Amino acid sequence: MLVWDLAERDNWELILSDRRTVKYLENKKSTDLKYKYTPIAPIYATTESHTLLIGAVSNSALQHWFLGARASQYLYVSPSQSGSFTSGVQVEGIKPIGLNRLTLVQFKNFGVTPYVLQLEIPYWLEDIYVEVWEYSGYIEPGYQEILDRLDSIETKTDSIENYGT
Repeated sequence: MLVWDLAERDNWELILSDRRTVKYLENKKSTDLKYKYTPIAPIYATTESHTLLIGAVSNSALQHWFLGARASQYLYVSPSQSGSFTSGVQVEGIKPIGLNRLTLVQFKNFGVTPYVLQLEIPYWLEDIYVEVWEYSGYIEPGYQEILDRLDSIETKTDSIENYGT
């Protein structure tokens, strides 16, 4: 069991604060184009922490909309010799980030750091403000984990002592 101090503000470091808006298209007739703007491009950040707080706010969002972004983890690995693949490998599932709130996201630690966080903004949002905070606090083993390790060591010691008798 791990002990986290998520409530301690000093354990969080702001790694991204970005505001984006769509690029409106100049069209002569409203029927010429499917959309009146080019959607917001994905937003990227590099991080070493696997525990993040991600916030998304949009002034153009309707009150009942929830999705502010989709978060993905990309690792800097590639065993391929082909130039057809990018050097970023997408891992795990895509995590939904809610609008007008901070969402706690924890990505699996594959032992590859740093990695790239991609925030894909839904095409229907015309503006977005995002913040990404990485958890930089220390994690210490909990009391039960220490007891479990001591039991394991004791069992191994007994096994060694009784070997050959």
